[in-house]
Amino acid sequence: MRHFDDFVLGERHDIPARYEMTKDEIVSFASKWDPQPFHVDEAAAAKSIYGTLTACGTHIQAVVLFLAARLPEETAVIGALGYDEVRFHKAAKLGDTLRLVIECIETKPSSSKPDRGVVKNRHILMNQSGETIFTQTTTLLIARKA
Repeated sequence: MRHFDDFVLGERHDIPARYEMTKDEIVSFASKWDPQPFHVDEAAAAKSIYGTLTACGTHIQAVVLFLAARLPEETAVIGALGYDEVRFHKAAKLGDTLRLVIECIETKPSSSKPDRGVVKNRHILMNQSGETIFTQTTTLLIARKA
């Protein structure tokens, strides 16, 4: 179990798991949450600026959470405090294989509750070519070692 005290400013974790953007995943997710033609209709997507099906933004964020949950060590997260600086740099397209890098950018012990601290991480989602697809800053409340 990884606690607040284990986080080191500047550390980076390249998550070993990968996520492939398949037609079924893209269409199924977008059909329910964001049914834009370039997310759900191959013919319409082919005529779009993307030239193929693309994942919707909410799907991208779900992929980030899916990959982050595959860190080799569980983290003693008490709760998420927020997502900031959410940016979509490139479309996640049909056939892309996505990977996640998590970088620790800030740690701060709680001044009122000594059993916890706040960690800010930058999430960087990349495709198989190493191009950045998505970034966000995640602020987590994490338990300290007992």
